[in-house]
Amino acid sequence: MSTTTTMLSTGLLNAEDKLPSTMTISPLSPVSDGTDDGLLPMPEFDPAIHLAFEPPTKRHTFSEYGLSKPDSCPDVCFTEPFPLFSEECVRMLRRELLQKKVLDKHLWSWDRAPCYIRAIEPTAKWINNVWNHPAVTECMSKAFGVPLKVLGRRGEVAHVNIQLGPEGVEGVYKLGEQPSAPLSPLLEDNSNNMQGETPQFIDSWHRDSTQVVCVLMLSDTSTMVGGETAIDLGDGRIVKARGARMGSAVMMQGCHLRHAALPAKNSPERISMVTSYHFVDPDLDDSGTSLRSISPQNMDVPVINDHFLLQKLLKLRERIDVMIDKVQQTQGSGTMAARETVEPWVVEQMKFLKLTSWELCERYPQWLYKDVPEEVKQKYLANV
Repeated sequence: MSTTTTMLSTGLLNAEDKLPSTMTISPLSPVSDGTDDGLLPMPEFDPAIHLAFEPPTKRHTFSEYGLSKPDSCPDVCFTEPFPLFSEECVRMLRRELLQKKVLDKHLWSWDRAPCYIRAIEPTAKWINNVWNHPAVTECMSKAFGVPLKVLGRRGEVAHVNIQLGPEGVEGVYKLGEQPSAPLSPLLEDNSNNMQGETPQFIDSWHRDSTQVVCVLMLSDTSTMVGGETAIDLGDGRIVKARGARMGSAVMMQGCHLRHAALPAKNSPERISMVTSYHFVDPDLDDSGTSLRSISPQNMDVPVINDHFLLQKLLKLRERIDVMIDKVQQTQGSGTMAARETVEPWVVEQMKFLKLTSWELCERYPQWLYKDVPEEVKQKYLANV
């Protein structure tokens, strides 16, 4: 299968959108449909039944597009779509996700996303268990090409984005476990941007606040037009990364990619589910795990900040354990730890701790949703 990414020349892109430090984040009003609020029964997750994984045909790299990345960051930009879950699994994910009890508690809206389902982990336990299942995590690692583990931060497991239809929020409550039937194919598609045309977006240019994301499609998009992810190459060009079909997914290091969503049409629904990961190897880049999109309007801020600090400290402990093992392996051999080894390691851990502290103490309000110039971070705790 040939790659479906498309290079588009759009002229010089504007600077990073200046998003306000406070944005309207609010729960959507529950819609009464006269149904029972209880949760439907769910089967036990069975990889033999619910997984349909095949590796992606290609992993696109930062080098391929001339994009910069941290030295310790794996050279994987995004993957081509790949099969992940069976149709039966998609139905079960939708069964639990779209129940009234889940929607009433977890359906939200904010300036950049008019309809999304967040922080469902305590309520939608089957979905949470699926994403934390070892077999699913193994698939994620194989797809990305680097060992991964679930980040586990509140709201970062199975975050769901929904493109509202003409019925608005009421239409979401009418969705069920069976995906809506696709519409008839358009006779002519005039939505593709031609050379030199400026694309339209349904999302602001942004970067993710987690290192790696998996984006799963839960709708039948067989006749959908558009819906790709636009990636800014920083030189006036963008790349359109093809979206996934139902049950398939794409993976991306969105923390180091300035990207935005292109509008989709000719589809009765569009539901995508996003789960975040970080690297198993503690010495690999973790600068993408940040608090850049954690607004104080999010009622889970104390839980998220505590998780952020704990995750960083545990990663530091793993780094120290790796260094301890290296020292113990040469202990008694008569050789001393080389300065060229010790000093860079110490500097890296100091940078790691200072960046962790900066995210907790300085990110809000000035740098919420924004890229941070390197000199700003260097000035923080400059005497340390």
